Amino acid sequence: MFQALKTTLLVTVIGALGVAIPARATIIFDGSGTTVFQQTANSPCVIGNNSCNQPAGFTDFTSANGGGGTSYDFFSPVYQAITPFTAPGSYNGNKIPTAFTIGIDENIAAGQGAETLIFFRTLLCTDGTGTTCSVVAANSYQPGSPTPIPNINNGNGFSDALLVGFSLTANSFYKFEASVGNDTDGMEQFFVIPGNTPAVPEPVTSALVGSGLVALFFVRRRAARKA
Repeated sequence: MFQALKTTLLVTVIGALGVAIPARATIIFDGSGTTVFQQTANSPCVIGNNSCNQPAGFTDFTSANGGGGTSYDFFSPVYQAITPFTAPGSYNGNKIPTAFTIGIDENIAAGQGAETLIFFRTLLCTDGTGTTCSVVAANSYQPGSPTPIPNINNGNGFSDALLVGFSLTANSFYKFEASVGNDTDGMEQFFVIPGNTPAVPEPVTSALVGSGLVALFFVRRRAARKA
């Protein structure tokens, strides 16, 4: 009987987790400010302004556009993901690591309301020309509604937020697309941080796992009393 109860419980928990974790992007927006990165030649911009520190042989989409509460949607150049990767030398020739985090340093004007990240997409391209590319959902941040970008390190070369979890295929070609709403000041910087920072599980997932473990404990306890 205990085995039947345990099986039923596990199926229930797994089913619940299946609902809580639908097939979707794996990229997580971290606006906690717990971990802050500086934009340097070791972490160059793929989309940014002309103050970005870029290593030799690496290009980005550079724009000074901003202000007035407008929105923008910009594409980066095409990059090739490679491994092994050692910064900054490996960036030469528009190469990027296969695993990385994107740092966002926003520029926001005082009293103009929060700027929002509408989406940040990774596109897989058939070759280095970038003429035929398609969005890779698992490596894109596409929330149901725009995400406010916190004002932690306003336009000073340090990250205000992170996009965590990028994992690309070696030797494939990619480009990025960033869309920002209510852009009240200069251009944001979206820069590559080689490697991945630890991702915190989503609260709903943690709660379900915790509930499942507690329930399993009481089932085992009940079965032991009846034995």
